[in-house]
Amino acid sequence: MTPPDPSAAAEPFNQLDLNGQRVAYQVEGAAKAPTDEQVLLAQAHDLTARAAWAEAGYAVVPGLPAPAQQVLQAGLAELLRAALRAAGCAVAADFDITQYHHIVGDDPARHLAVIAQTKSYDLSRLPIAPALLEDLVSAACGQPVRAHNPHAREAVFHLRIVRPNRADQNPLHRDAWLPRYHDALNIYLPVAGSTARSSLTLVPGSHHWPENTVERTEGGAIYHGVPYTVPGVLRPVRPLQIIRPNPGPDEVLVFSPYLLHGAAANLNDDATRVSLEMRFWAQQG
Repeated sequence: MTPPDPSAAAEPFNQLDLNGQRVAYQVEGAAKAPTDEQVLLAQAHDLTARAAWAEAGYAVVPGLPAPAQQVLQAGLAELLRAALRAAGCAVAADFDITQYHHIVGDDPARHLAVIAQTKSYDLSRLPIAPALLEDLVSAACGQPVRAHNPHAREAVFHLRIVRPNRADQNPLHRDAWLPRYHDALNIYLPVAGSTARSSLTLVPGSHHWPENTVERTEGGAIYHGVPYTVPGVLRPVRPLQIIRPNPGPDEVLVFSPYLLHGAAANLNDDATRVSLEMRFWAQQG
């Protein structure tokens, strides 16, 4: 392996190229001490190992049968409407959740009141049987999985809400920098407003990169002034090829949490992006 170039690491890193458009990238936090050539995935249960897409670390696969996919997306949209109402926003039963940003505006307290509800739901509140998604992900990776975290002893899902031209997205990171997400496999399922200008971004193949190829924060990063629990990339040593796989409304993005991903700025003109995020682990026994 070619040793990292110290001069490259010293260059400022304050912009990302997303589909040919430059966007600001501002991460703060104490830098983690330099690491060796350890590859985190090499010490994990690699749920990508048997997949045809193991090298890239991600795949866009067909979603659930249309009726189930539609029930899921409609039910998740209603969860967001309920969260808005609980935060004091009057929204109709048919409120278009892509217009979320118009309802909350730039009121940080109201937005955080919604996020406090949507950042984690017990799996029992998923609008469809979790086994449907477990079967889909098992088929995609070639190993039986469950939506149950053996490290944290929990079964949850998340709704991610990213307003257009706001810093709602987390920084570039590996989920696996947090021990509770070791050995997992992630999905990103579009609910509303997910487009080629707003969907999740990732760096193909980076799940196989040694830890000394990125400089990151020691603890949770501050990204554009917003604190996150996950560490964030301060600067890479290797060039980053950041892409948006952009699954359609009838598809699901399956990806390794060891990939560098995040910083998915919503560049839509007037549509909030809402997505289901969920993790899976090898089925035990």
